[in-house]
Amino acid sequence: MLFRSRQTELTKIINIATIIFQVGLTIGTTFILYMLFAMFDYQGGIANFVGLTLFQPFLAILLSILTIIVCGLVGLPIRLNKQINTWWRTHFYVSILIGLLGLVACAISLMPGFVEEITYRMDGMDMTQTVPNQILSISGWFLVAIGTLHVYPPK
Repeated sequence: MLFRSRQTELTKIINIATIIFQVGLTIGTTFILYMLFAMFDYQGGIANFVGLTLFQPFLAILLSILTIIVCGLVGLPIRLNKQINTWWRTHFYVSILIGLLGLVACAISLMPGFVEEITYRMDGMDMTQTVPNQILSISGWFLVAIGTLHVYPPK
């Protein structure tokens, strides 16, 4: 009976450590991805540099946490359903492939054939700026987050 109690305690500790690892991996990955997109958008100048170094990291962490909440809700069936969880752990490479697919989508969103041009008005002048493809970058962002948040070590 004592052995069974210690075994369940160890299982709980491993489950908590896995969740902490998954959340940490997802925050780290999405933070780096956000900051890469922010650096690609950097136009130069002191004001933009201050924004890049002070405000963008804060926004990156905030957006990463919100993304984890959304992807956590989407992935609840993986965590709560025993059959799906067993299949997901057995086929652990699926989450890695989903994350890699998201990274590829983010990279493609920056390619010259896929970037979008936006025109906006500033100080009475029309300004044009190229931005990453929104559909590819947002889809890639969430695929990376889902892939990293739901990666499990094989049993």
